[in-house]
Amino acid sequence: MRNLLQNRSLSNLSRRDALRFFGLAGAAAAFSPTLLRATDSLPAVTPAHSLSGTQPGFYRFRIGEFEALALSDGGFTLATNESPFGVGEPREKVAATLHDTFLATDKVHMPFNVLLVRIGSELVMVDTGCGGLFGPAGGRLVGNLAAAGVKPEQITAIILSHVHGDHFGGLLDANKEPVFKNAKLFIHRQEHAFWTGAAPDLSALNMPDSVKKDFITGAQTCLNALKGKWQLISGGEKLFGGLEVVEAFGHTPGHIALLFSSGSDQMLHFVDIAHNHAISFAHPEWILAFDAQPSVAIATRKRLFDRAAADRLRVFGAHMPFAALGHVRSTNGQYEYVIEPSSIG
Repeated sequence: MRNLLQNRSLSNLSRRDALRFFGLAGAAAAFSPTLLRATDSLPAVTPAHSLSGTQPGFYRFRIGEFEALALSDGGFTLATNESPFGVGEPREKVAATLHDTFLATDKVHMPFNVLLVRIGSELVMVDTGCGGLFGPAGGRLVGNLAAAGVKPEQITAIILSHVHGDHFGGLLDANKEPVFKNAKLFIHRQEHAFWTGAAPDLSALNMPDSVKKDFITGAQTCLNALKGKWQLISGGEKLFGGLEVVEAFGHTPGHIALLFSSGSDQMLHFVDIAHNHAISFAHPEWILAFDAQPSVAIATRKRLFDRAAADRLRVFGAHMPFAALGHVRSTNGQYEYVIEPSSIG
């Protein structure tokens, strides 16, 4: 190369010498017949279709040896002044918390996420989305399962974390028939007893009596339609060799979280102890309108945040930004949700 430069100035290099200098001689031979002159016109190209449309509704990941899918069931947006966060708090404080996390201050988005995990021969799903209960805002679970190559009849177990419509609504179709016909059904015994009792106490919910009545009617309709099929579980029980039931009461009297373990990997699905990745972590002491036992829910929220932060647990949340994976950071008693970046490959 040095001799070449000594014998010829760059301005006098032949085209072949220049290409050899840059290692492109072979490429030039292959492509030189198609080189365009400035006056040549390009062939007509069909314009690309619109780039708009819906986002993909499933995300693949692993928990150790377990294969897992995060599935979107949809979600809805509420005006900040109508949102369930911070009962009794000025709406300006709620808006300021959203602003601090670079979110719009006039609205709050609440996604619906469902978790599916393969543990050995079992396909275990946590909750079933809302089915047709929330209209077009939800009910996308079955379609997103299909997009991921999974049929409802292939689900072998469903763990119902608690009996709220956005978690049980997908259990039954429009004819009140089971959607997941081959799945074993699990629910915490305290949750089952609460909703099937003579008079479930929802007096602490910050909503009209008519809505409370709808909560009870919907829950009892679902549980009774599948009467005799529920397997009652308790905190500390281990299911399928890789899943532990974690009592997380307060949102409902028998609400549970689930700890998945495979080898040295663990993931805590905290379900509904948090409903927004900004507000719930910045202000775990705020009351949520949907919590049946507000003081218990607040204590549970802080306890599980502390555990997740101290143990550096990966977490999954039913209402976290899709794909619902992240970690909890605790600094001087302040919590923060750290979203896990998505990965390809």
